[in-house]
Amino acid sequence: MAENKPGTAAPGGKHWNANARDWAEIQERTARPAWLAVLNELTPSPGRQLLDLGCGAGGFARLAAGRGIRVSGLDTSAALVAIARTRTSAGTFRVGDMEQIPFPDDEFSAVTAFNSLHFARDPAKVIAEAIRVTRPGGHIAIAAWDPLTDCDALAYLLDLGGLMPATPRRAQPSPDLTDPASVRRLLSHAGLTLSPGRTVECPWEYPDQETALRGLLSTGPAAVAIGHAGLARATETITESISPYRRPDGSYLLRNTCFTITATVT
Repeated sequence: MAENKPGTAAPGGKHWNANARDWAEIQERTARPAWLAVLNELTPSPGRQLLDLGCGAGGFARLAAGRGIRVSGLDTSAALVAIARTRTSAGTFRVGDMEQIPFPDDEFSAVTAFNSLHFARDPAKVIAEAIRVTRPGGHIAIAAWDPLTDCDALAYLLDLGGLMPATPRRAQPSPDLTDPASVRRLLSHAGLTLSPGRTVECPWEYPDQETALRGLLSTGPAAVAIGHAGLARATETITESISPYRRPDGSYLLRNTCFTITATVT
């Protein structure tokens, strides 16, 4: 199969541009425990090549590069990709759609996706593309939030959703990619050999309200809510959502978990 050419990024990327610096400095690092779990499971060695889909500001890529891995990243947000390039100058970072990965066949020994697969229009196509660019015997690792009913972030996400414009109902419901069983089915149907998987604590912790709001207002969904309902209403809504998680010293702690699943391309 021929290499896909770089093209237009998926339209959702623009929503992550507005507060890219706040995402990079505050919110992105909440996934660090999942990054470490996946890196340890991949048993990386110097010279291996890894592609991170939905690489964001390149936090995971920088961590992997620190272990001697040759890293690449793909994201729909030009602003986040620009930050990733400054963080890991030796890496290759491109703006593009993970349903049309702009890299050649069998290019990587591992492909990762941290809390990005659920943004895809067609997750099965993303997995097919990930398989295409992964060498036989290589690995594809997916990490995502556990069922949100088990995460303190649920209130924030539900309240944020209430500020967004209505979207047309899909004729075919999408799989729930916060359900480990759904992700396992997706990977299994693609012919991959799956690992048992694991659950990782990924708390959202902020030293004060200002930092919490900067982080939580930096996400793509928050940008959509702000565009529809206004910054003042979004700020008020999120402040109320996280108020139960404020500690006596003024800091915040939202307890969340991620699951990780690593599959082998056979």
